Amino acid sequence: MNSFFKRAIFPLTLVLNLFSPLSYGQSSSFDKVDKELTALYSKIFPFYYDNQDSLNYYSDLISSKFTSFIVNNPSTLNYKFKSLTDSNACGIVTTKDGLFRIYSWDTWQGGTMHAFRNIYQYKSGNKIYATILDYGEGDMGTYYTDIFPLKTNDKIYFLAISGGSESTKDAYTTIAAYTISKDTLNDKVKIIKTKSGLSNSISLEYDFFTVVARPERPIRLIKYDEDKKIISIPVVLENGKVTNRFITYKFNGQYFEKIVVRRKNK
Repeated sequence: MNSFFKRAIFPLTLVLNLFSPLSYGQSSSFDKVDKELTALYSKIFPFYYDNQDSLNYYSDLISSKFTSFIVNNPSTLNYKFKSLTDSNACGIVTTKDGLFRIYSWDTWQGGTMHAFRNIYQYKSGNKIYATILDYGEGDMGTYYTDIFPLKTNDKIYFLAISGGSESTKDAYTTIAAYTISKDTLNDKVKIIKTKSGLSNSISLEYDFFTVVARPERPIRLIKYDEDKKIISIPVVLENGKVTNRFITYKFNGQYFEKIVVRRKNK
């Protein structure tokens, strides 16, 4: 199961026209790098089965170059990276308000597992920040599929849904809450009430083969209704089978609490 990691935060200077449409020259320059990164990523696959050293070299190189590009170009927060996303080399999820974005890619260094890496990018005040995840040994990371904003009277929270796998059979998924405090992305904000108290996330493990027939990819088990502010978590049996039943949590203005369904007496 993935955990939260140490972060190295790089403040990025805001350019004057950052949130206006990209200029032609800038867009053309970004397009070139986008295609170069995609081509570099494709070099990983020929070495997947028989040359771990070369695989590690190209995987680490793409991670280094991609991270450097994001860190040194804050206006990438608004760039689509069409080549990387169309080729499925990188997944990018961005909030509707454009304040928060997460990049996810598979390093292909996990063998039968999938080892993911991420970059968080967000706006605070008049600056853009990039937060680089520092993974612990043996941690396979996670792939983000959705981010939803949650606005309250005095704060904006972000609910990020992610997933990953520890083997071809054993998979996991998580919904976690974040908020931006000044120049810091806070991943420890506790707004979900569970049996053990307030938490910043809910995770579950499941047998991938019990949902393999579902058409969507990546598989999305945890649901969030933005209008009703309700999180739906599927019930998973002890053997890992995902059922059609859900446990739901509704936001009460301060935190999400479980909706108790009371059965009527006959």
